[in-house]
Amino acid sequence: MSEIEREEKVMIVLLMMVLLSLSIAYVTFYQDGAQIQELSTSSRPGEMVYLEGIVASERFTNTGDHLLIDVEHGSETIKVFVSRDKGAKEIASIIGENNKVRVTGEVQEYQGELEIVVQDVSGIELL
Repeated sequence: MSEIEREEKVMIVLLMMVLLSLSIAYVTFYQDGAQIQELSTSSRPGEMVYLEGIVASERFTNTGDHLLIDVEHGSETIKVFVSRDKGAKEIASIIGENNKVRVTGEVQEYQGELEIVVQDVSGIELL
């Protein structure tokens, strides 16, 4: 076997390994994003969810400057919480009552009720 044939075989093996590694990385990261489900009655604390709805109200907490948003989703009003260190003021400057929004965040329970906790500014988009 000549030196060139050996180098070509090594290159082919290396390329196949790179493709396999990229494929594994893609599947791993793609599945994480695919697990975000729409909020439903079966949603549980700790799950990442999204919902689309109309902003019914927004207000800052009396202490802490956290943003509380009520979003009308179907026949329900869902509470959304945005911490001040997760972009509460920036989000408040973008949205307003009657805006249609898409909210993505983690389901958490607060005082016996489920709410969505936004993880960063990109968790609320105007539609």
